[in-house]
Amino acid sequence: MSSAPAATPVGAYPPERRSHKRFPIALNADYRILRRGRVDALGSARTINIASRGVLLEADISLTAGCPIELFINWPLRLQGVCPLRLFVSGRVLRSDSRGVAIEAKHHEFRTAGIRDSGCHPPELKVRSFIG
Repeated sequence: MSSAPAATPVGAYPPERRSHKRFPIALNADYRILRRGRVDALGSARTINIASRGVLLEADISLTAGCPIELFINWPLRLQGVCPLRLFVSGRVLRSDSRGVAIEAKHHEFRTAGIRDSGCHPPELKVRSFIG
């Protein structure tokens, strides 16, 4: 028996070396490109995959590597089954090419979306009419 490693077959992908698993999730998103702390551009995108340290997108335009970016990803689940959620991701554009726009995530958190229109109010904050 040989102790040499097995060769990767032609056309096969090499083993995954990333330390964070990527999940193939296709969701609609909006983004803001920032410059000097101000919004420089707005756009729409669709996620290709998501990991804890980054997101791969299909964007409506090519984005410049190194730019700060904020993503607002429409999440498919609702808080307590009622309130829409968005995954907020802030980071920077790593690359933008034919494979997509790679975003390095520096911070992420879930935020509520559309609170006024969705009926997403905690019971103690709902407006009650006291006119009898």
